[in-house]
Amino acid sequence: MRSSLRRITYSALLAILLFGIGSPPAQAQLGVSAGLNFDSAGDIETTTNTGENETLDNATGYHIGVVYDLGLGPVNLRPGLLYRNVGSYDFTSVPEIDPDEADVTAFEVPVDVRVTVLPFPLVSPYILGGPKAFFPRSDYDEFDDELEDISFTFNVGVGAGISVPGVGLTLQPEFLYEFGASDYVDDFEVGDTDFEPTERKLDAFALRLNVLF
Repeated sequence: MRSSLRRITYSALLAILLFGIGSPPAQAQLGVSAGLNFDSAGDIETTTNTGENETLDNATGYHIGVVYDLGLGPVNLRPGLLYRNVGSYDFTSVPEIDPDEADVTAFEVPVDVRVTVLPFPLVSPYILGGPKAFFPRSDYDEFDDELEDISFTFNVGVGAGISVPGVGLTLQPEFLYEFGASDYVDDFEVGDTDFEPTERKLDAFALRLNVLF
């Protein structure tokens, strides 16, 4: 049921995005987006059978997808659809489980508002912020069952629009901070070990490059 619900949700979000870009106005640009995310959601403590605590770490991840930049004067609205590799949780210290690592991925739907600070001809610095819907999943079923169907975060950051003369492209390098507004994971059990996440919300720094056509 969870996987079916997620597939329906992802399909609906993609359909909404494609519908929105079907007849783009003159001030709109479609683009691709990619970058690295440095998540701080990797701290999970557990009380083992021996009464000890351990910490499970997850690695740096990446994200890739499409964005749609709609110009409204000095303010731009930019929805997107991204696939995100959050990282991997290492369960090698938990006895008698297979696999011993759980990958976490997600689809994300950010809606960023960009405000141009200095509208120079070729390079225009801006600030941005906005909400994001986060749909996490894991390839490890016992962990996946305790991930929320949907979580919400907020992005804030800085960037610059760089016009590339002669080719009609706009580059948008960005530095972002993402903070969770709702939990994305609950308590869960792996093998005979109970886990209690100390950080249930997703917080991350990200480096991103958007290329608008």
